[in-house]
Amino acid sequence: MLGVSPAFFFSSYSTAFTVHDYAKGLEVLKRMGFSGYQLEIFNKDRLGEWETGYQTVARKAEDLGMLATQFVAHFLLAATADETSLLSDLGFEEMERVVDIVAHFNNCRTITLPLSPFSFPREAVVGSSSWKRLWERLCVKLLHFGSIVEARGFRLGLEIVPGSLLGGTEGLLRFSQETGNTTIGYNFDTGHAWSSKENIVTIPAKLAGRIYGTHLKDNFGNENLALPPGQGTIPWKSVINGLLANGYDGSFDLEIACSDPSTVEASYLEGKMNIEHILKGTKEASL
Repeated sequence: MLGVSPAFFFSSYSTAFTVHDYAKGLEVLKRMGFSGYQLEIFNKDRLGEWETGYQTVARKAEDLGMLATQFVAHFLLAATADETSLLSDLGFEEMERVVDIVAHFNNCRTITLPLSPFSFPREAVVGSSSWKRLWERLCVKLLHFGSIVEARGFRLGLEIVPGSLLGGTEGLLRFSQETGNTTIGYNFDTGHAWSSKENIVTIPAKLAGRIYGTHLKDNFGNENLALPPGQGTIPWKSVINGLLANGYDGSFDLEIACSDPSTVEASYLEGKMNIEHILKGTKEASL
């Protein structure tokens, strides 16, 4: 299945998108040949709107035969943004409310938590004891988020933004090793990984069975851009075939950020064509 991330909606309608914008966007996506889409609350002040208006999106998706592949709790970036937020209980009550919303979308089983770039005060010096305290608190907080999500039958995926305290896929593996947790997974954002200088070709194997969704976007490895696949330097055949070879059976969701709404459809169709070309070649090679 090919789908889109919430970037399609905020590129089309701005980050102040409403549930009605989402419903309009689904009609466009259906016409473009997509069958999957990701839900998102970008700003916290929209949480109440989604709690009362989710039916607008759910009914439109059902009418069109569109499937929600994950829910991105973008506004919860604030829960891991700095020491004050990390050490607080910020985000737990909000995640409970997110789970209640997602429960109304029958096919959506994954809730994605983006981890914010971590901010220290200017000229801060971090000692080993301070680092240990922050790391241990991050682990505890992620486990708590995971317990909230899993208690309702969902699974938690992490979107590791460059500069986050977790640090990348190696940080996720360290978290799993130290806590024993094997259920919190990974949302494979190719742009984040590539611009963070990760060895992107190894990620599908490294996290086999723990990749719960995708944000497929391109860049040149030195800036966290969100270009259509094929416009940057990511080795897409290796990434896509690596996902398939390592058991990934989820949706291939594009995440392309467009500053001009008039370019959204063309950009997503370009990215869709490039991913479809790789998938078609893989299928033909296996016959």
